[in-house]
Amino acid sequence: MHSKLRALPSTEDSGVGFGGATRVVLDEFEYHRYARKNYSEIYPIIERGGQLVVLSTTDRFNIDSGFKELYIAAKAGDNNFYPIFYPYDVLPERSQQWYDNLDLTLADKECRYPRTEAEALETTKTHAFFDKTALEDMKADLLSFPPLRHELSDKYRNLVRIYRLPVVGKKYCLFTDPSDGKEDPHAIMVIDAVTGEQVAESHGKIPAEEVAQIHDDLVRLYNNAFNSYEINATAGGHFDSKIQALNTPNQCHRLKTDGKLDYKQYGWWTGSAIKDKAVRKLEEAIRFRQIILHSKECLDEFIQFMRPEGEAPQKPRGGHDDYVDACGRVLLLREYMVTGGMTIVSFKYG
Repeated sequence: MHSKLRALPSTEDSGVGFGGATRVVLDEFEYHRYARKNYSEIYPIIERGGQLVVLSTTDRFNIDSGFKELYIAAKAGDNNFYPIFYPYDVLPERSQQWYDNLDLTLADKECRYPRTEAEALETTKTHAFFDKTALEDMKADLLSFPPLRHELSDKYRNLVRIYRLPVVGKKYCLFTDPSDGKEDPHAIMVIDAVTGEQVAESHGKIPAEEVAQIHDDLVRLYNNAFNSYEINATAGGHFDSKIQALNTPNQCHRLKTDGKLDYKQYGWWTGSAIKDKAVRKLEEAIRFRQIILHSKECLDEFIQFMRPEGEAPQKPRGGHDDYVDACGRVLLLREYMVTGGMTIVSFKYG
């Protein structure tokens, strides 16, 4: 054997000249000053058949690190890494009593000895935007609501997940954030219009025309659900053309920035004003338990969604906000639903 083991410092040029390296280990990558530059030099060599292992604790003062970007993208399936998180108690001697006896502030404990991924990825200058307790409570109930076997799940290779079957007479709302099937996944959210419970979803990277077909199928399955979709960018245009060709029923008219509907057009052009209103409506619904979610992927995305100090709420670098967009807008869409079949009458007694 003619194997070589080389140890290199994390300098600006340490990734240059790796040549035929078959395995590279980047230790404490969070703290590499030239992390992204080193990675860009190393990865093409490893991609040809080697193995790259990236290890690190996390730095709570570093919001925009190469390590966090890689890890979050790995969780979303957007790179070839397999994410593994080890909590502080992976070592048998680190018991709860050991943790409680540490002479550190709670913030320092969470930084140096994280118990969860959320603690490891959070920074001192960011705050979780959504109520973590509410989200964790919903995650605890996931085993009680596994996706049901359904013909649409089979038809679309499990891109569609059904959590509750439609009930005759019930009303449902559906909103789609389409994609072109390349960098970002699409997200379709279907909720019970009265309870706010998620009953179905679709999520994945497929062309906009295919997303439109799923949208149409779910609308029709859920009693002609009141529905709309984003028309931004090329993907939105392709999606809109397909929806109109399918003659999808019960579409909401276009929402304008003043909150009124444009009765001449369909599909929502969601600029910053509408997007901000939708995400804040979603935050309120989660905080007051006015929405029930059954999707692990959706809840994971919400937990990662952050509010950096002095900035607008946003996804972390390397992450996604497709579920956030679809879920916030389906709640906004619900406000424009004509319920029908009910008349409120007031009487004066005496």
